[in-house]
Amino acid sequence: MQLRSSSNLRLFIQSSSRPGSPYFLVASAWLLLNLLVSGGVSLWIIKQAQPMQNADWLGASLAFASVFAVAFMYLLVSLILLKPHIKSNVLVGLLLLQQSRYLDGLEQVLLLNGDGLGLAEDLLFLLGAIVLAIGVTLWVMLTYRQATLDKLTRVHNRRHFEKALQQHLQSKRQEALDSCLLVLDLDNFKRINDGFGHSMGDMVLRRLGDVLRQCARREDVICRSGGEEFEILLVRASAEAGTKVAERIMQQIAAATPDGLPTLTASMGITMVLPDDDVDSLRRRADKAMYMAKGQGKAQVVEL
Repeated sequence: MQLRSSSNLRLFIQSSSRPGSPYFLVASAWLLLNLLVSGGVSLWIIKQAQPMQNADWLGASLAFASVFAVAFMYLLVSLILLKPHIKSNVLVGLLLLQQSRYLDGLEQVLLLNGDGLGLAEDLLFLLGAIVLAIGVTLWVMLTYRQATLDKLTRVHNRRHFEKALQQHLQSKRQEALDSCLLVLDLDNFKRINDGFGHSMGDMVLRRLGDVLRQCARREDVICRSGGEEFEILLVRASAEAGTKVAERIMQQIAAATPDGLPTLTASMGITMVLPDDDVDSLRRRADKAMYMAKGQGKAQVVEL
């Protein structure tokens, strides 16, 4: 699932709900299940219940209003493209909550011979709340990952990196710690795209993302800032330690070269984070070091 603007989301839902489309059929199946479950609950209640003389019609009206509200949410979720296990969790949770409120409404106007109605209502509400909570948690986690990660390389995107860099600079002003910024640009990447096709270029970028994740530590922040350019914030690392990381990355990039391609290399610039740095000044200095590496023959690391 990709993040989309509200206008794109509207088109997204409409296109997914066209008759004959797979998601239209899935949504129809979910809605049919909703109707079948509601019908089954109604038949069960009718067989076991008898009308109350003093029915609480206000309470029943509120309960049935909540049933329609949950049903509307159910309809919307059924039409949105989601990973199947997330959609199933959310819809099952909503269905159970809907039936719980439905039973509550019926309880206001019908008298059951025994405690079966109240017990069923409580169990449905509990199960629905648990299942829905799991589904919503998975949905939020997925949305967060898609909002912060680059889809191709699975490293952080530029927007997330800038926020992380800003937070790091603020914390550095409060606590003295060494850290450095590494900027990496893959050499001759255009030749790969032009000579071997964009699918090969995508494979190279994915492998580069894997290499960076393997070489970086857990506290470091990796970013694809655009095209074949990547950045790594090396937290609690001196310039010497950062240079060693860069050299290790250079070796791993060469080892990850796909068959049939010339050995992959990268030009890297590294700079220490200074107390008076802001995001722009730090990145400009690292970029300058990287371009110096390009100008000096590529496939090397320049510290500035």
